[in-house]
Amino acid sequence: MSKAQSSVAVQKTAGTDKRDVILTSALDLFRHYGYRRTSMEDIARAAAVAKGTLYLYFKSKDELFEAICRSLAEQVGEGVTRAEALDLPLEPKLTALMEAELGFVYRWILSSPHAAELVDSGSRLSEDVFGEVHDQFYNAVQRLVREGIASGELDPKAVGLTEEATADALIAAACGAEKAPDEKTFRAQLTAIIKMTLRGLRA
Repeated sequence: MSKAQSSVAVQKTAGTDKRDVILTSALDLFRHYGYRRTSMEDIARAAAVAKGTLYLYFKSKDELFEAICRSLAEQVGEGVTRAEALDLPLEPKLTALMEAELGFVYRWILSSPHAAELVDSGSRLSEDVFGEVHDQFYNAVQRLVREGIASGELDPKAVGLTEEATADALIAAACGAEKAPDEKTFRAQLTAIIKMTLRGLRA
């Protein structure tokens, strides 16, 4: 690599790092103070960049928020992929899948005192940004249900459920943990919900 190429590579890396710092700083402010109360000036100050530099990366707060949502969705997708690849029994693997999406969302959004505002701010982006990763998550849960049926561990038909309805019910039940007051309680409730729900589906 020539000196010129090396210099360009360093600049690109520095640019990527600065962008990541801006996204992380903005998310932290949104979680602590809410979307509406956080200004671009606040974000620039927290990220230790000039306001003009911030606008070189993002033209508006809406654009910045969309970038955060896309980054979170990408991380959720990677987590779901890792969870599905785990060589685990049915129950802990299902727990890992639920943690990959629901746990991640709880940790970064729902545990915030401004969760309702953040969810509302991102509602217009939900289908566009989070639709694909939710489909990935849903399909992974459905495949795990199918594996459980094939192995004889689960028998949804005994309670009048199809594979699809079983996946829906498991996800809906797990969402009940989202009202937990803290992450420790969330994890405990998620684990308990999965145990109880699977018990009703055992062959």
